[in-house]
Amino acid sequence: MRLLWRMGLVALAVSMGYWFTVPATRVSITADSWEAPVVDQVWHSRSPGLLMFLNRASVADRLAGLPVSGLTIHRERPWNATVEVDIADPDVVIRQGKQLGVVFLPMGTAFTVTAVSKAWNVVDVTGFPSTSSAFLSASLEYASLCSQLMQHRDQLAIAGMSLSSSTGLAIRLKDGKTLILGDSTMGASKIERAIAIVEMPAFKGKPVTVDLRFAGQAIIPGTP
Repeated sequence: MRLLWRMGLVALAVSMGYWFTVPATRVSITADSWEAPVVDQVWHSRSPGLLMFLNRASVADRLAGLPVSGLTIHRERPWNATVEVDIADPDVVIRQGKQLGVVFLPMGTAFTVTAVSKAWNVVDVTGFPSTSSAFLSASLEYASLCSQLMQHRDQLAIAGMSLSSSTGLAIRLKDGKTLILGDSTMGASKIERAIAIVEMPAFKGKPVTVDLRFAGQAIIPGTP
């Protein structure tokens, strides 16, 4: 009798394993357009193990770091499965020449892509590192500040943004001004001070350099 119970439990375990799991190597991941390379990159960056539970929680965990907005799982007996993935648009895209880094601010992640949508918030920069990993790291660090600056692009009349090891992030304005913002902290305060300087009659249209790296200050060399 015990043998029958054991055999029944083994059969039940095998049946449940067959029904709820698949070999990890037999799972295909699909996504549309620009999403596919990013999803594929994240999916294959994690060790899958031998078997994978075929449910939304397990799949979402494997895609941690992406803002997954939709998952559709297709089981194809006996062992194959296809997972269709949809992810939200990036919060900002940092572009330097042909380098493109999509950044998901809430997730704190950035990924390389080869094309962008016209609907995205794209920020053109110079001076960022050229190697892929360093470029993505800098993109992630400055994405929030760059995005905030783009919201005031017309008010500040921004002509370009650049990064250097000595001054950090700086922006050039169309009237010749240079605004030094430094690191990525206190972005709202720096932009508020920058707008105040730009709108001051004494400096309107003058190609001065404004250092905003120090809390609550706007330093203009050569002025009292």
